[in-house]
Amino acid sequence: MTLFLILLILLNLLIFLNFQKFTKFTNIYDIPDNKLKLHKKKVPVTGGIILAINFTVLFLFQIFFTNDFLSLKINQFNHKEILSTLFFIYVYFFLGLYDDKFQLSPNKKLLYSIAIILFVIFFNEKIIVEYISLSFYEKKIFFENYSNYFILFCIILLINALNFYDGINGQSSIIFLISFFYLFIKSDMNYFYSMTIFFILFFFQFNVRNKLFLGDSGIYLLGVILSICLVYEHNIQKNIIFVDEIFFLLLLPGIDLLRLTITRILKKQNPFFGDRNHIHHLLIEKFSLFEANLILFFIAILPLFLFSFMKFNFFIVLFIITNIYMFLIIKLKSNDKNNYFWKKK
Repeated sequence: MTLFLILLILLNLLIFLNFQKFTKFTNIYDIPDNKLKLHKKKVPVTGGIILAINFTVLFLFQIFFTNDFLSLKINQFNHKEILSTLFFIYVYFFLGLYDDKFQLSPNKKLLYSIAIILFVIFFNEKIIVEYISLSFYEKKIFFENYSNYFILFCIILLINALNFYDGINGQSSIIFLISFFYLFIKSDMNYFYSMTIFFILFFFQFNVRNKLFLGDSGIYLLGVILSICLVYEHNIQKNIIFVDEIFFLLLLPGIDLLRLTITRILKKQNPFFGDRNHIHHLLIEKFSLFEANLILFFIAILPLFLFSFMKFNFFIVLFIITNIYMFLIIKLKSNDKNNYFWKKK
């Protein structure tokens, strides 16, 4: 185990010692356009590639040396399930990588995503959620013949919400850190989660300094891995009992996605095309990057804390977070230039 960690650190050190050559070889940059992208110079979109390299090493180590895969024992899978899960992770990663390079249309990305997920569902029944439990409803809700459509909808929604949510340095890293740390606390098989947290923290320190971006490839990679882990923790490990936990885990990206979708539809705009009306864009206009991320961290972690640790009622937590979110949006969109608290320093 120690030798593996040393090799992993040396691998990343090698990448960053040759970072200029690495970025020139990949040749994928995020170029400012003074509209949606306001950074001052082009930034390499190689965070997803670096994470993919790390996860590949981790998966190989798990499968061949620890008898684990993701957060489960290898004997809980058959070969078809392992291969289909790897296919799911890497094809989605390459879809994001292609989009980073050539800019796929939102409709094409959606169609490709649906095709990939349906293909994986066909070969891996472990990814299918047959029922859910809610904290405020005594009976289990069974989906029967609609199980495939339910998990398809959930994964598409989760990954798109995370993709919509990505916008300022450090922001996506924080939501992924919260998610995987929560799973680390809940799970007995937490070696995988600890390594994932390490990978994200390693990326985070370069991202906040504007050295590299995750890109769609990184969001898709981490989003798919998170989706799979959430399903496995619910279906197999039984560490996630109520679906409310997942709901609150991703409430902030979800509620921002919902607000933007409704707003764009009302304005007769395509809900899949970007703008600078996201909560992170509004925050960064008023606050520093550190302050904006601190506020986002607080809003993201608060529902989990209230629901899972303080044992607040589902509807009370939802009411509190929704009101905090809407109050913040209203204040951020106000033009009160005399209010010192909301002025960016």
